[in-house]
Amino acid sequence: MKIQLINYLGKNDKNYNVAECNSFGNAMSLDMYDLNIIDLSSEYLWRNNNYTPDYNILSSDNDLKTLKYSIIDSQSTKFIYILPKNILFYTGGSYHSSKLLKDISNKFLQHLRKIAETNDVTIYYEKTVTTIENTKIGADFYFYPISLYNSMLINGNGENAVNLENKIYSDDSNKLVSYTDGRYTLTTLQFEDGEALNKYLNQIYKNDSKEEYPEWFEEISFFDDNVQKEAIETEKRRIAESKQKIKSAQEILKANRRFESILFKTGQALEEILISMLKEMFDINSEFIDTKDEDFSFEKNGIHYLFEFKGLTKDVKKSNISQLTTHAYKYAEQNEIADDSIKRIMIVTRYKDKAPKDRLPISHNVIEVAKNSMNNVLIIDTVQFLKMFEKYRSGELSSEQCLELFNGIGLLEGK
Repeated sequence: MKIQLINYLGKNDKNYNVAECNSFGNAMSLDMYDLNIIDLSSEYLWRNNNYTPDYNILSSDNDLKTLKYSIIDSQSTKFIYILPKNILFYTGGSYHSSKLLKDISNKFLQHLRKIAETNDVTIYYEKTVTTIENTKIGADFYFYPISLYNSMLINGNGENAVNLENKIYSDDSNKLVSYTDGRYTLTTLQFEDGEALNKYLNQIYKNDSKEEYPEWFEEISFFDDNVQKEAIETEKRRIAESKQKIKSAQEILKANRRFESILFKTGQALEEILISMLKEMFDINSEFIDTKDEDFSFEKNGIHYLFEFKGLTKDVKKSNISQLTTHAYKYAEQNEIADDSIKRIMIVTRYKDKAPKDRLPISHNVIEVAKNSMNNVLIIDTVQFLKMFEKYRSGELSSEQCLELFNGIGLLEGK
C-alpha cells in the first residue's frame, strides 16, 4: 500500500512506514497514493497567531482549506484522520491565552469539520487504552455516533451507528475510538511509532489488500466486465458534472452573499458594494470621483441623485440627515445646478450587530426631519434596498421603476 503522510511540519518524526511526508499546504496529488494519512495531532496546528485571542481561527486555516479542496476532488484514494490528544490551544499575541481542547469541544469539532466529515458523530473527552495485536494504544477522546435520521444521540458504544464500518472500541470501557465511513477513517488513537500504526492499518484494511497480477491481466474481460466498466465511467462522468454544478452554485452563492453582506458592512466595504449595485441597476459606466463629501452620485434625465451610505451599530440620527443636506447644498453650488434638481438619498444599515428581524423601526422623529422641506431626504434601510435589488434582478422591477422609488422623501416603506 502506497501511503502519503500529511501533517503540520511535513516531517515523519515518528518513522511511520510511508512513501512520502508533506505539510498540509504542500501535499502531493492525493490520488497518487492508496492511502493518505492526515495527522492533526501536532501541537503547532492548534494555534492562532492573531494578537486578539480567538479560538474560532487556526493560523493554518488556509492550508487546511487548500487540502480540503483536494480531498473533495479526489476519486479513489482513502483517508485516515488522526485526531490530537487533549493538548492546549494557544491564541493571542505571544500565546497569552490557552485552553485545553476538551474545554472548547464545540470549537474543536468545528475545526475538525474544516478538513474532515464528522457530521455523524460528536466527540467527548475520556482517556482510554485500546489493544491491537498486543500493543496498547492510548487516546484522549472518543466518538459518540449521532443518528442520520433523527439527529438524536444513540447508544454510547455506537453499535447502531449508520454507515460506520471498521469500528474499534477501547478496552473495558468500550468507547468508539476509530471508525470508517466510505473512504474516510477517523481515529483518536495516538500512534507513537511505525509499529503501532502498522498494526492499526492491518486491522482497518485486513480485507483490503490488493493481489499482484501482470499488466496483461487488465485486458482480460469475461462475464459482464465491460458492462460494469462502462457503469463506472458513466458514474464518474455524472460525478464530474455534479461537481461542476456544485462549483457553479457556490460561485453564485458567493456573489449573492456579497450583496447580502450590506446588512452588516460598514465604511468603505459597504460603499463599494452599494455603488456596484447602483451601477448595475442604473447602467452607470462613468467613474465616480470621491470628493470626501457625498458617497456616490449620478445624473439621469437632468436629475442628480446624491447618496450617503451609513453602517451603524445603532439607529440613524438627525445629524446624519443634516450632513447629507449640507453635502447637497455644496454639490449644487459646485455644479451650478438648482437645489430642486437633486434627490438626496441615504442608504443605511442600522443595528448591524442584530438580525434584521430584531432591529427596531427607524425613529419617527428622524423620519419627520428627513421629510422637512429644508432636507427632503429619502431614507432607505439596506433591508429594503436589498429587496429592491432582488426585484430588479428578477425582472419584477425595471431600472425606471427603481428610479421612481427614489423620488420619495422620508422613509422608503417595504411593499
